[in-house]
Amino acid sequence: MKRFLSLLFPILLVVSLTACSQQTGPTETPASMQTEAQNTSAETPIPGPPPTPEPKPFVPMDIFDSELNLFDDMKMPDIFTVFEAAFDKGSAKMEGKCQFALSMTGSGDMFAAVAYLADMAGLSEDEKSNRINEYLQGGFCEFEGKDGRIVIIRQADPNDDRYAYVKADGGHEQTGGGCVIEIIFYVDAADVEKYTDLVRDNYNLNALTPIADYLDVETDFSECGITVNLHQNEARAYAVYYIPNVDAVQKSIEENVQDGWWEWDGMMQTVMQYGPIKSKLTCDSKTGAITIEQINANLRTAMGEYVEAEVSLTKFGFGFDNAGTCGVYEQHEPYYMNVAIHRPEWGEFNEDWNIEYYDTAVNGYVLR
Repeated sequence: MKRFLSLLFPILLVVSLTACSQQTGPTETPASMQTEAQNTSAETPIPGPPPTPEPKPFVPMDIFDSELNLFDDMKMPDIFTVFEAAFDKGSAKMEGKCQFALSMTGSGDMFAAVAYLADMAGLSEDEKSNRINEYLQGGFCEFEGKDGRIVIIRQADPNDDRYAYVKADGGHEQTGGGCVIEIIFYVDAADVEKYTDLVRDNYNLNALTPIADYLDVETDFSECGITVNLHQNEARAYAVYYIPNVDAVQKSIEENVQDGWWEWDGMMQTVMQYGPIKSKLTCDSKTGAITIEQINANLRTAMGEYVEAEVSLTKFGFGFDNAGTCGVYEQHEPYYMNVAIHRPEWGEFNEDWNIEYYDTAVNGYVLR
């Protein structure tokens, strides 16, 4: 019996030590499990990706940036000065194609100007020589590049106000003046929409509210365009409306909204002012189209959402000149009177006053 007990104690000791070695920690109770679950749920969740910001509207100057300027990577010689860029979409004369055009002047050596453009277009040496001679003899040449670009070079015209007139240096036999260059490229179908957005962001429907009852001013921008001129400091965005009876619409607008119409090249035109935006309507009864071109000088502002202030000079009866630098209010009865206002921030002005009052019938004297 004693021998049996002496054998039992070592066996129990081994079993007990084995059990202790297999136990890694205290047994979890329901309370501890609940605490752990609460701690886990209190952890900060992993944030998701930030929301995609709304794209900013295009401003007119964006047409010169790399996203829209198809010739942005073209290194320009010092003799070239870019003054204008334009996009046109859907015109019948372009067979529905969309064009981007960059315009610049060339001064100095006309031989070098034409040669550079021919090289950029990938012309052979013989073709380049022919185009140089063509321009130097007649003041005009046109050619198509290997990449599809169309280059038009013509002698500068001192009467063309789109650019600052330039002169050649007389180093070669030529016709006398510097040149005006237009480089045209057809826009790929995949990129047309962003150019259309440029027009849409700078075409203001609020400015057309006075004629909305006579013409559906909403547009799908199927035929539209924009021109931005740095020399004139103006942007011109347009859209074309095709309607069944142009003459009837023109007459309704003339009778009820705008009575200041004139004829130009067989078409009727008028202008409406809305804040800094001038809308020019051109009614062409032959093609059944009304083109509305909106002109403004805010090249770094998207004008599509502009809303005119409730109180403005135009609402008080002031009319502005074409440059938008001077507003004039006139009252001819019972006296001839006008009040003119100019603000320096509106642009250059050839007078030295900000406000002028003029009346010709004050006790027989002229008052200014």
